[in-house]
Amino acid sequence: MEIKEKVIVITGASSGLGRETALLLSRSAAHVVIVARSKKRLKDVQDEIKQITGESPLAVRCDISSEEDVASMAAKVKEKYDHVDVLINNAGIGKYRVSEEISNQEMRNHFETNFYGAYYCIKALLPLIKSQGAGYILNVGSLFGKIGFADVSVYAATKFALAGFTEGLRQELKPHGIGVGLLMPGPINTSFQDNRQEGERKASAFITLKPGRVAKVIEKMIQRNKKNVILPRWMLLFFRITAALG
Repeated sequence: MEIKEKVIVITGASSGLGRETALLLSRSAAHVVIVARSKKRLKDVQDEIKQITGESPLAVRCDISSEEDVASMAAKVKEKYDHVDVLINNAGIGKYRVSEEISNQEMRNHFETNFYGAYYCIKALLPLIKSQGAGYILNVGSLFGKIGFADVSVYAATKFALAGFTEGLRQELKPHGIGVGLLMPGPINTSFQDNRQEGERKASAFITLKPGRVAKVIEKMIQRNKKNVILPRWMLLFFRITAALG
C-alpha cells in the first residue's frame, strides 16, 4: 500500500512510538488522525505535523478503554473522512510487577487498554475500513506476547490475548481485502520505560529500541501488508534463553 494520501488513524499518538509514527507518515504525505488521552500533548504533536505538512491533522482526545470515547472518536473521523485506510492500535499501558502486587483494578486496566481498547477501535472503525474493500489494521503487541516473565505476567497476558485476536481477525477480514498485522517489538526507549516506578525492572540499554527505528518498521509493514514482525528477531531467542536460565 502506498502511504501517500492514505487516511491513517493512530492511537497513543501523543508521545513515544505513536508520535514518531505520526510524524514519519505525515512526511510521507499521509492524512494522519492522531488519537490519545492527553489533550495538551496531542496539540503539541498536531503543531509538529502542521510544520511538516502545512495543515493541522485531525486530533481526537480519546480514552480507548472507554466504549463511549471510542464511539465518539469514530464519529469525528467519519465527519471528516468517508473512509479509513489504516488503523494503528498503538496505545498501551504496563506495570512490571509480580501478579501478587498488582491490584485487581490494575489488572483490569491493563486488559481494558491493551486488549479491549484495540478491540473497541477496530469495531468502531471497521465500517470505514471495509467501505472501500481494502485496508490494513496494525496491532502493536510485544515480545511479551510470545514469552512471559515473572514480573510481566499481567502485561504479557494482555499481549498474548492481542496476538490471538490478531490471528483470528486476519482470517475474518481476508475476504474483505483487509490485511491485519502484528508488530512484536522488544522494549522501546519511550516514557513507557522512563515511567517505571521504584522496584520495577527497566530494560537494559543495549536491548532498548529507538522509537524512530520502530516507526520505520511500521511504515514498511503498511507498505508491504506484513502479517507478523518480531523486532529485532534475535531478541526473542535472547528472552527465551534468559527465561530458561531464570
